[in-house]
Amino acid sequence: MLRLLIFNAPNPAVDLALEEAIQLCVEEKASPNTWRLWQAVQPALILGTGQEHAREANLENVRAENVPLLRRHSGGGAVVIGPGVINYSAFYRFADLPGSETIRGAMYAALKPLTALLESWGLRVKEAGLSDLAVLGADGTLRKIAGNSQARKRRSVVVHGTLLADPDWARMERLLKFPSMPPEYRAGRGHRGFLTSLKECGVPFDFETFAQELAKHLPSDIMVERSPSADELKRAKQLLDEKYSRDEWNLRR
Repeated sequence: MLRLLIFNAPNPAVDLALEEAIQLCVEEKASPNTWRLWQAVQPALILGTGQEHAREANLENVRAENVPLLRRHSGGGAVVIGPGVINYSAFYRFADLPGSETIRGAMYAALKPLTALLESWGLRVKEAGLSDLAVLGADGTLRKIAGNSQARKRRSVVVHGTLLADPDWARMERLLKFPSMPPEYRAGRGHRGFLTSLKECGVPFDFETFAQELAKHLPSDIMVERSPSADELKRAKQLLDEKYSRDEWNLRR
């Protein structure tokens, strides 16, 4: 059984705590394999677990705009989330996701429903870099539309990412430095030259439409829920208090 959880937390720090809480519950079979869709209610800059915050973020602008600087429990690069950015997460036990014994195998096995949806809208989607989904333009140029990362535990994996729907490009330019480890296909391009969005591609970009359409590419017997379980919420609160609300975690590097 697969669950589709459509849920936005009260703030981005809670969203990140909930991501780890759900994985812990899936790991222990306290929760079913889950696809989660969410959209942060306010802008935030999110770092990968191993990144240096001063290297990836324009700290002066982050502070001036009072944007939370947070850190997730998975790898990957820094992103700006908030309205106009759709977040998705696929939580699976390894035994239920063929190919997940490798990092790359888990990435693209988990993301098949997302890729299928984008292709059904006529986009020419390509796997690019270590973990990106890019759109191939008529001129043969690849532009990134979604970036992904994963966290692996003993029996489970979460593959989660950000899909650019209709982002605030100016905010992204202000808050994010050029990445410290850009993929080769970026070819030195700045954020606007390298990235594209659902809106720019001329396909549906509002959150609810995306959720409805993605559900069509998931198993027909999915359970659609609008709230996490009590256990997930309890664990998320504990993780928020101990980790995601603390500078010791968010600014540790």
